[in-house]
Amino acid sequence: MDQSDFDKPQNDPRAQRVIRSIERFATEFDRRVPREHAHEVLYESTQLEGEVIQQGPERFIEEHLIRDVAEALGYQYRPQPKGYTGLGDDTPDFTITNVDVTVIGELKAPNKIEKAQSESISYLDRAEDRPLVGIASDGWTWIKYTAQKDEQPTFSDHCSLRKVIRDIAREQAVDRSPRRDRSELRERCYDFVSAFSAEEIGTSIESE
Repeated sequence: MDQSDFDKPQNDPRAQRVIRSIERFATEFDRRVPREHAHEVLYESTQLEGEVIQQGPERFIEEHLIRDVAEALGYQYRPQPKGYTGLGDDTPDFTITNVDVTVIGELKAPNKIEKAQSESISYLDRAEDRPLVGIASDGWTWIKYTAQKDEQPTFSDHCSLRKVIRDIAREQAVDRSPRRDRSELRERCYDFVSAFSAEEIGTSIESE
């Protein structure tokens, strides 16, 4: 295998790490969520019920999916960061400490990506320490914004992991289907890691 083989999307090591994160999540999701409810959450717009998993849905998705995926992307993840000028007492859900730009991350439970978007844009509008990168996620979908000095937040990237999560969850729990080719899944995750890796976040906008 030469360098050109390593550079192919299906061989990307970051995508492989994301796949492993999703596999771990799917195992926990199968253990905690009854099959009928799991299907509704994965395939429809049904909200994940905290009473069913005996944990807040947002906390569950952060602990068992988002933090693990963040590590696979190369993030040094810090929850509940404080001290953003302009936000008052409001606290974002996370930041990334190993990139050369300020990052404001907002998380919501699965199928609440619109709410995550709304709050992310609100933070970016009000935060005064520019430039900024905003990340909104409900676990299934990841959206990135940028905010330069004296400018409105601008949409940058949108990636969905829902189908990959569905396929792996089905493989592990629904129909016990044969193990899907990981090179195919890695290729499908390539755009995600290309847009949301720590390296890409760090160069999304020029720091001042």
